[in-house]
Amino acid sequence: MKTKKIFFKAFLLLLLGVLTMMFFNFLILKENPSISTWDAFYDQEENTVDILFIGNSHIGNGLDLNIINAKTKSKTNTLYGYGQTLPQVYYNLKEALKYQNPKLIVLETYTFSNISKDYFYGQDRIPKMQGFEAKKLSKLKIEEYLDLYENEEVLNFFPFITYHSNWNKKGLVKENIIKKLNPKSNYYFGDVKSVQTLDKKKIEAYRKKDFGNKKYYFSKWQLSYFNKISELAKEKNIPILLVTIPYFKEYRNKINYKHISSALVNIAKESKYNYIDLNGVYPDLDYHYFMNDAVRANQHLNYKGNILVSNYIADYINKEYDFNFENSNESLPEYFLYNNIKKNKLNNGATILGDINRFNDIKRNTISVAQEDGNITIEGWTVIKDQNSDDKEIFIGLKNKNNFIYVSRPEQFESRERKDVSKFFKKEDLYDNSGFYITLNTLLLEKGNYEVFMIIRDSEGEVLVKKSNKRIEII
Repeated sequence: MKTKKIFFKAFLLLLLGVLTMMFFNFLILKENPSISTWDAFYDQEENTVDILFIGNSHIGNGLDLNIINAKTKSKTNTLYGYGQTLPQVYYNLKEALKYQNPKLIVLETYTFSNISKDYFYGQDRIPKMQGFEAKKLSKLKIEEYLDLYENEEVLNFFPFITYHSNWNKKGLVKENIIKKLNPKSNYYFGDVKSVQTLDKKKIEAYRKKDFGNKKYYFSKWQLSYFNKISELAKEKNIPILLVTIPYFKEYRNKINYKHISSALVNIAKESKYNYIDLNGVYPDLDYHYFMNDAVRANQHLNYKGNILVSNYIADYINKEYDFNFENSNESLPEYFLYNNIKKNKLNNGATILGDINRFNDIKRNTISVAQEDGNITIEGWTVIKDQNSDDKEIFIGLKNKNNFIYVSRPEQFESRERKDVSKFFKKEDLYDNSGFYITLNTLLLEKGNYEVFMIIRDSEGEVLVKKSNKRIEII
């Protein structure tokens, strides 16, 4: 009897230890898109996501959800992982619907393929774990593991064992604690906005490389999970929009793309789903719309490409669906720029101050630059009147009509000390950290005239926008 009690207590202690360690998995997981998207998803309030984008890296790298949020006045989220296929999408959607009840699901079609040299040739591909470790422990997670990952080491189910060496990385643990206490859910929706462009030398490599010109078929195994996805969506009465993100034209022109496209059109018709093939909408996208990926059968859009296709998808959703979301995120600079809303004053009356002093290190009000020339630097300062400049985020917005608005990315921003601004306003040290130096790649801008806006976001997420009366022309 005593022996049984001892074993039972030992089992309970072991179970408690395992559950405790699983709870603290987040401390040792290195951030990657597959993990970050789940973290951001779980941070959302339940039943607040209006549009759920789901797929693999093509949708994660292919869209700017800030634009879609702003133009549809909705709350959106993306769940994706590199190389994910339809079986994984099915389980991801099933997990997502435990927490959210979206009005629209946007399914990216590269998930029908195999993402390999055999891609679309009809072979089955056993999925590799992508983001699985970031999912919450549940019966569904066990079901997914047993269904899809039977060939994976069982220890991969327990990140605190798989990544045990990370416990010694104090910097990583500290960073993950800070991220947990300050979730990105207000401004991060699972998308990546790359400011790289494809190296021009790779264009010739694409022209020389043989990608084969076979006909393409979807595997029956993959399609069986598409049917499960459809059944799941119908149960919840949620429409599905199929979207193909653009391929690089030099690659697409060397494969049997018509066969791929017609197969997807047929699937959409049979399922009675709307389908957007963005390769047909934008057949001639050049190298500067794509990230600097390796030369392969798998290209990703950069931020310039994101702006283009996100505007198209947002306009399409507004036209084709009568949702009337009215769920605007006013913490996004894009909300004000795309909706032509003037916002230069907070609710408490505090206004935005600022000026752009130099383009390319020279004092001038306008600058004209050839698209292929390289970089534009923008130097200036901006503050919220009578508030400390230390805890503010600063952006530059470039507006060329209403379908191409570029908002500077954090990696393009460099803080500059501006004691002269504090001195000018007689504010002691209050405005010392108001300066910015932003470097933009001209290849990421479409040709045309741009109005330049200064944008500042405070620690509470309030955004102010000031037109600078300065202009940039890309020729």
